[in-house]
Amino acid sequence: MSAYSRKQKKRLELYFRCLSSVCIDSMLGYYYIPYEFHKGERWIRNRVLKKTLAYWRVKDKTSLEEQIHFLLQDGHCQEYKDIHANLQALTFAVRERYVENSKEDAQYDKLLVVHKYMSLLPSADIAALGGGWAIMLARIGRVYGFLSKREAWEIDLQAARYLQQHYSSWEEYLTAFAVGTHFITNSTEVKHVRHILNMASTIVGASSLALEKAPWNQNLLPDRDVKSEHQDSLSV
Repeated sequence: MSAYSRKQKKRLELYFRCLSSVCIDSMLGYYYIPYEFHKGERWIRNRVLKKTLAYWRVKDKTSLEEQIHFLLQDGHCQEYKDIHANLQALTFAVRERYVENSKEDAQYDKLLVVHKYMSLLPSADIAALGGGWAIMLARIGRVYGFLSKREAWEIDLQAARYLQQHYSSWEEYLTAFAVGTHFITNSTEVKHVRHILNMASTIVGASSLALEKAPWNQNLLPDRDVKSEHQDSLSV
């Protein structure tokens, strides 16, 4: 972390908060863009933190790291791609009949989600889901003492790099996150992604947040040469 200047750290921390803001299905999502979680919140009844830990079945450092590993290595991506590939091999008419006739199938809800969003997400890439949630868990893990500040920072950077490799804009990321959320909730109902749509309007809509303060192609490399700085301090 010492390789990053204070100014760049602040800029990247805002970027990480924006990336994970779509994980918060609450009005508090807007509050947690300019402000970070603080340690005192683990002792108060903060539903955002507790709900997240319960959803991802995180109870300690081990389970937290296991979930983050899963999110950044797969995060439901392969399952989505497999279903997408099977449906894509069919003509539209055949695909509609196939999905309609699969109502008794255990995977019906997921089939329906993938079918509905094939044109919206032709890449079938829902890596946004894993990257965004990995950052969210790292932020909360630091508050609960499961991760050190440095460990959480490294996970945030890893997740941000992962997302930049998969998407070229906020719009692509937000679209994929919304579709991925439909997929894991097994539903195409708007209520499951309403908070994502609202947050999208904050990040890329009327505000200048994404344009001026959190552009998608954020530089994730250190802006300071620690070795040079150390040598300079020795020569003084």
